[in-house]
Amino acid sequence: LQFIFTRPDGQEIKAEGFYQGGNKWAGRAYCTQTGLWKWRTEANLAALAGQQGGFEVIPSSLPGKLRQHPQDSRQFAYDNGQWFLHLGDTGYRYVVDTEPLWQQYIDEAAEVGFNKIRVWFCRGRSDIAAVFSPDRQGLDLGYWEEAERRLIYALEKYPHIQFQLIIYGEDLAELRRYGEGDLAALLVARYAQARFSAFPNVQWCLSNDTIISPAPGKRNAAPLTLDRIGQDMRKREPWATLLSNHQARFTGNSFANAPWSDIITLEDRDQVAGALILQYRALGRDPVVLDEDRYGNYISPKHDRFFFRRLMWASLLSGGHATYGGINTYEPFAGADKIKGVQGYLTAVREGRLDDGAADFRLIRSFFAEADLTLVGLQPNDAMAGNDGHSVKVIAGDKTIIAYLQNPDSRAPETANVSETPANCRLHLPPGGWRVRWFDPRSGQWHANQGREAIGGGATQNFKATFPGDAVLLLTLP
Repeated sequence: LQFIFTRPDGQEIKAEGFYQGGNKWAGRAYCTQTGLWKWRTEANLAALAGQQGGFEVIPSSLPGKLRQHPQDSRQFAYDNGQWFLHLGDTGYRYVVDTEPLWQQYIDEAAEVGFNKIRVWFCRGRSDIAAVFSPDRQGLDLGYWEEAERRLIYALEKYPHIQFQLIIYGEDLAELRRYGEGDLAALLVARYAQARFSAFPNVQWCLSNDTIISPAPGKRNAAPLTLDRIGQDMRKREPWATLLSNHQARFTGNSFANAPWSDIITLEDRDQVAGALILQYRALGRDPVVLDEDRYGNYISPKHDRFFFRRLMWASLLSGGHATYGGINTYEPFAGADKIKGVQGYLTAVREGRLDDGAADFRLIRSFFAEADLTLVGLQPNDAMAGNDGHSVKVIAGDKTIIAYLQNPDSRAPETANVSETPANCRLHLPPGGWRVRWFDPRSGQWHANQGREAIGGGATQNFKATFPGDAVLLLTLP
């Protein structure tokens, strides 16, 4: 079943329809133009073929789908043009029907400031069997309906939050079946696209934590299989929904330049200097997202709040994006074991089950809002501060320089805490009269530059914060 949608400007878009149970079928359009949209169907069942209709699209305040920014392909923007400041979280089992606290999770994620959630269809840790009927001859439509209900809940309450749906999760057996042409394995991605691609809060990821290798192995996925899935999905995709793949820790991204891939997704550890982001920025033009580093409850750093604040700032000023993870959402919720399953971040912190690693994320958002800045067009420039990314991270444009002075008390990211002394650095400034301001990333307070609010450029200058701890230095030209 195919729906052919005709937009008000006359352009036609073909999107696959999907089965809803009984005698009900549906098709969905992502509507980017106001006015009269028309539709008609093509199908190999006479009862479904030749149907037609229309609907009126009116203006909306929704931000729309996420895209690569039209002025900077390494940044994101919603379709309404608003820059997307990526502050991600890992909530793997949010759409899984057996998770009872999903609503608490997303309500509190919105309050913390997360706007990208990593989600999979796995009810079990490493399988997506729940999406199928027991005999694998069809789909468990109740499971899909519950997933849809949760996506709609979030869309209606928090339309700015994106969900990266990881279609095959860590189900390596299902990936192998796809490579062998198994019809049920192929159906999952096809049905997911037909049902959810028109949602403005959805993007796609093929798999999670895979090792890309043709050799047999417990966590290995054949590169040709994943490349085929990516190509198949890109060919079917009617609404240009973003698409990526996620690999195992320390294995990089094998599809950074694949035509079907829109995001360079990475998993590593202790990337508080942003070195891996800088490496992959040099290999492609797509956004680079560090989607896993340490977790609040898994390979936890000694000082969560400093580590994750540092990770976010360093990633952003490396020209990339990062994602947090707290509770073990890859495991099912169990009432007696309160560190597993999808549940509210703030509740878990308040009840002592999780350290407050994301405590300062909202202040990152307030920095850019209050300074009226984005990172669009800015380029990483650690050389301006001596090329020591573990100490000072710098991103700069013609009229803007942002430096994050990390001020750790040791060189070991796993155990380092912030030094309770004023941060300082040396920056070589381009010519000009630079206005200088300091931002405290723990309190959100702005500070003047020790009485010198403007300084001349064209030379190396010493800077010292007026408060203890890590600090953000902002320099702007009129």
